[in-house]
This record gives sequence, structure tokens and C-alpha cells, in this order.
Amino acid sequence: MKTLSGSGWVVGLTCLNDELFVLHQRTDNQVEVYSTESYSLLRQFSVNGLGHHRHNDMTSCVQQKCLYISDCSNRCVHKTGLNGDVLAMWPVANSSTGLSLTPRNNLLFTCRESRRLLELCSTSGECVRQMDLQPDIEEPRYALQLPNERYIISHCGVARHRVCVVDSRSQVSLSFGGQPGSDVTELNFPTHVAVDGDNVMYVGDWGNCRVVVLSRSLQLVRHIKLHQQPGRLYLDHVTRRLYVGLVNGHVTVLQL
Repeated sequence: MKTLSGSGWVVGLTCLNDELFVLHQRTDNQVEVYSTESYSLLRQFSVNGLGHHRHNDMTSCVQQKCLYISDCSNRCVHKTGLNGDVLAMWPVANSSTGLSLTPRNNLLFTCRESRRLLELCSTSGECVRQMDLQPDIEEPRYALQLPNERYIISHCGVARHRVCVVDSRSQVSLSFGGQPGSDVTELNFPTHVAVDGDNVMYVGDWGNCRVVVLSRSLQLVRHIKLHQQPGRLYLDHVTRRLYVGLVNGHVTVLQL
């Protein structure tokens, strides 16, 4: 386990070209760029026009060779170069709490207030799909698209704090969690989710300061205890490293 020190809530975390990009919630919206080999700080930059908000998120695209940063305050997404140059800025109809990349390299927004998923083309920003979620998925926080038109969604409302697998009609087929709590089978404000090539899932359990590891059938495998609340996760499939962005600004690197 290794820890990279920083300040300001980590609200964005992604890797591209052997570099780790960390976005902090600060007035300067600082992005710090580290080497994934030496973990030395390579450079840092700010994104012009980006509002600072704890619900901002960040992802990257190898094909486009760029970063995408969701701007919850201004209801838009910024497409930037790897040094922070803004390449495009597209409006998003709903404020989002999560941003990920689909298998087709489109952008998937998780919209908490409207309880829907929006899929945008990563080259034009055009909305190509909208999926309204069922009432039992309360306050969705983050979603990833899985193969076969399925989605893994973390959500935490009044009655349910859980992770679900849903189909394209938002019907729940698998779930983990329920009433919020600290028991081994409970979650307390689940945040980001990362999935490996075998569909093993890693869930940031914010309220319990841990990462919950689940099998492809959403059965509990184990817990990874942390010293702070996890806000963002990123899994590097090549190196098998799980990067965990914490609320104190640090990033913990776990070798799986």
C-alpha cells in the first residue's frame, strides 16, 4: 500500500499514458499529475471555467487522448488536453454526481436529482441515450456500463444504501446492501465503483471508511479497511492497482 499526499477532497481520479490524474475540490480546481511508475509529481494545472463542487467527477479516453471533467455547478462537461487546455465544453441537461466511460467510449453521466443516466457521444457531446431509473433506485451516485447492456449503479437514499446490477429497462437483477449500516453486508453511502476483467467489483463505502469487494454475483468477498472516507476509485486493469481518492486529499494505491 502506498499513499500520495494532497489537499482538498479528491473528486476525480483516472490514469492515462502511465500518468495518474488527481482532481481536488479546491478554489483553484487543481489537477495533479503523477507518474504511475515512480509516483513522482510530474506537473499540475487548473481547468479554466470549472466550478469547484464535491460532485464533480473525471474520466479519460485513450482513443481521444483527453480528459473529461463533469462540472456539477455549471451543468456541463469539460473536454481537456492532458495539460488542462479546454478542447470543448458541452452542456448537460442535469447536474451529475458520476461520470464514467462506456465500452463504446461514450460518456455516462449519473444524475442524482433527476434519477436518470445520460449517455453522451465523447466526440460531439450529443446525447445518444437517456435511461430513467426505477423508483427503488434512490439518489443514484455513480454508474458503470457492463457488457450485455447492463449497468452497475451505487445509490443511497433514505431507505436503501446499496449497489445494483440493472438492465436497459432499469430492472434490478442483483443487489448488495439495503438499510444503511456498518454490518459486513451493509453499506453506508456507497460512492464510486470499479470493475475488473472478471467482473469483480470494488465499492467505495464512504461512511464505513472501507472498500467492499464483491463477486460478479454481488456476494461479499472481503473488506479493505481505510483510514479515511473513499470518494473516488480507479482500477488500472494492466497493473492491477486500485487507486482510492480520499476526502482528506490523499490517494491510497492498493496492489490487488
